[in-house]
Amino acid sequence: MISFLDPRIYHGGGEMVSRRLLEVGVERGHDIRVAAVRPQRESFHSEADLNFFVDIFNFGHSFRSLGAWREFGQRFLLEMMESAPFVHLTNAYVDICNLPYLPCSGERDSLCPLKPQLSIARRFFLRDWENECFADKKIVRALYEKSILNVYLSPLHQKTTESLLRNGHPAPGYVLRPLIDTQRFNNQGKSRDIEYLFVGVVSEAKGLKEIRRRFGDKNVHFIGRCFPGTKLDFGTYLGHVSYEEIPQYMNRAQNFIFLPRWPEPQGRVVAEAALCGCKIIGNDNVGALSFDMDLADPKNYSQVEENFWAQLERLV
Repeated sequence: MISFLDPRIYHGGGEMVSRRLLEVGVERGHDIRVAAVRPQRESFHSEADLNFFVDIFNFGHSFRSLGAWREFGQRFLLEMMESAPFVHLTNAYVDICNLPYLPCSGERDSLCPLKPQLSIARRFFLRDWENECFADKKIVRALYEKSILNVYLSPLHQKTTESLLRNGHPAPGYVLRPLIDTQRFNNQGKSRDIEYLFVGVVSEAKGLKEIRRRFGDKNVHFIGRCFPGTKLDFGTYLGHVSYEEIPQYMNRAQNFIFLPRWPEPQGRVVAEAALCGCKIIGNDNVGALSFDMDLADPKNYSQVEENFWAQLERLV
């Protein structure tokens, strides 16, 4: 596994996915080595059967992030692509766009309309002084076109990503259903005393402006940290809540609100809320809602990891 962040060390939403896939791969008898930038480590087979690229360009955009100073070298990436067949997974849009949250929403031109507006400091963090779309870089094209399989987190994630690869020829896609512990997230049949609930980073990216416009006069309960500079002037702010406690709040909620401004690759929290019995109030930017399945049915989350590895095993 070649991943910018070692998923055994970091515990963000994307790392939860890649760590679980790694764990199940080991359980199935595969000898998996991890090469990462953070923390820096180089552990790989001299003759691998398969290379697994994950969130390669997931470096930070601030001085406080050590990732702002380190990255995989392009020569290393190309050598690993040539050394064995490879599969590519990105848990967001970091490998197709080097701006946060995919601000063009996939409707892009060859020149990025936002890069000319960036400050010199931001340009420095991005290591990008050009105005071309990041998706046109040769190394990005190679990731998506030379892989034997591109893994996406929802049909929307696949559609949006492939729209950015204009005139390209991406490898076949595999859509990974949400990886959720249905023993933890389930409908407990409790009394629901919270009318509206939101869980996530309280920010414009997650739809705060639209939530305020539509539900500003309601008592929306917010769980999660506030993005720096964000002012929450309505509803009830509950702050950070441990992941173990989230199902209890979801079981108290009648409605779960998730209205992201830009395409959300999956939005696993929506599936978790549906499993807990919430009515979902979402929009077309929620990847989880693009699945053709009942998000509230726990049977739809069984054998996801096993099916993924079975697919990979058929490829090599």
